[in-house]
Amino acid sequence: MSTAVVLKGDPFSWKAIQAYKIAAALSQKEEVFFIAIKEGVYFFKDWNPEALEYENFKTYKVNEKNLKLIADKDDFTVRGLDKTPLWVKKDNLKLAEEEEIKELLKRSKIVGVW
Repeated sequence: MSTAVVLKGDPFSWKAIQAYKIAAALSQKEEVFFIAIKEGVYFFKDWNPEALEYENFKTYKVNEKNLKLIADKDDFTVRGLDKTPLWVKKDNLKLAEEEEIKELLKRSKIVGVW
């Protein structure tokens, strides 16, 4: 079983950072899907949280084997993020179709939505 953390909005906010912080912490012990949909896909854009007086979430300790970064393919592409610098390595970010995201959510024991 796994846990899913879904970010659907406010990508440059404390809520988004807290969602990622929870996913990073959970990744130390279990498989976690950090899924960005709708406006949440902008979270993966290369941005400076410290300029907004937030902590730098990019330095959080994560278990890369367990933390799966996923963006809705259509939401990501329609917003032009496939042509924009990201803070994550493109190899670490999976662009998934809506049906695949649906299946990940179904198999997760816990789903948190932000």
